[in-house]
Amino acid sequence: MRSVSIRTCFTRLVLLGLLLTVVAAKRERAPEPEPTRYQLGLLWRGPQWTPERTPRTDSIQVGHLANITRLFDEGLLVAAGPFGSQTDLRGLFFFRADTVFDLAAEVAKDPAIASGRLRLERLTLLAPRGVGEQYRRRRAQGLPDSMVVVTWVFLRRGPNWTSNVTPAVEKVLRRHRDYTARLREQGALPFAGGIEGMGDLRGVFVFAGDSAEARRLLDRDPAIEAGRFRAEIHPWWNALGTLPGVHSD
Repeated sequence: MRSVSIRTCFTRLVLLGLLLTVVAAKRERAPEPEPTRYQLGLLWRGPQWTPERTPRTDSIQVGHLANITRLFDEGLLVAAGPFGSQTDLRGLFFFRADTVFDLAAEVAKDPAIASGRLRLERLTLLAPRGVGEQYRRRRAQGLPDSMVVVTWVFLRRGPNWTSNVTPAVEKVLRRHRDYTARLREQGALPFAGGIEGMGDLRGVFVFAGDSAEARRLLDRDPAIEAGRFRAEIHPWWNALGTLPGVHSD
């Protein structure tokens, strides 16, 4: 009876230890994905933009798409896609930042940019590694392109933005970081990144859900509630496998 009791106690201790380990693991925050730098290119309507479709605009568009394919095949461009919102913002490029090349010269070869139909705004994005990698593997396997739409969010300076980081501002930022970490852990925010520099644009969120769900989650963000940031929402079309964690196979 004594040996059975000892085994029973030992088993209970082991089970208790496992339970405590599981609880601790749940409480421990998942590590942040290792970030990398990308050159982000925002494509805006240029001074020569026109809504009319003509043989000339069709020719420019064909050349624009051909140049995108060339940049991707040469390994300079890792992702691209158009925005679906009816604004001056028309599309988005992800360029590799770890390759030395003359980005201005490469972009100038794009007929849409060279003609002034589009203009390119360049930014540096610090975001998770792996943009475009799954799509490149799919392409290498001969799989057909499958276009998906995600909810792309620009976090811009809000009405209560200040460069003076007071204790009150630091508290808001800490709550903002905690909130976004929870969204990431829950799978609600599969991709996010920060914009380097001191411009109006401060960060990027990408939600796999629709814009209504994104707005609901954004409205609960402490930094948006406090007016430090404001959210600008756009539907973004991209190929399946473009963004790590978003619409993956």
